[in-house]
Amino acid sequence: MGAYESLTLMFQREVAERLVATPRSPAYGRLSVIVQWLAEPKILFDLPPRAFVPPPKVTSSVVSLVPRPMPLMPANKAALERVTAAAFGQRRKMLRASLRTLGIAPEPLLEAAGVKPTARAEELSVAEFCALARALEVVA
Repeated sequence: MGAYESLTLMFQREVAERLVATPRSPAYGRLSVIVQWLAEPKILFDLPPRAFVPPPKVTSSVVSLVPRPMPLMPANKAALERVTAAAFGQRRKMLRASLRTLGIAPEPLLEAAGVKPTARAEELSVAEFCALARALEVVA
């Protein structure tokens, strides 16, 4: 068991949506991948601005984060952070272009991970990002 059984936290609604976002959704990004790799996030409920004094201009969401006993897929955290930073740093580009910022040829990396070079960051699952991170350690 880890340092805690679960966390219940409150975030601005947009941040909560990023935590639980799925591939191909507008909110899906680096935060989604890393959080879902390590924990199971779930939005429990929303709190409207009128619940606070003074009321903020945004809706808040209460989120449960339950740590996974083991990360979702094997991957080195530093490699996963590098890959997601490169991929989402140029979100609208195909991975064969955005992963060039890693300083290596992206084609062998993508091939080793079994990811199409024409895919975009927002299309990949957490498992596919983990495969890229593992491949980065071998190729780099």
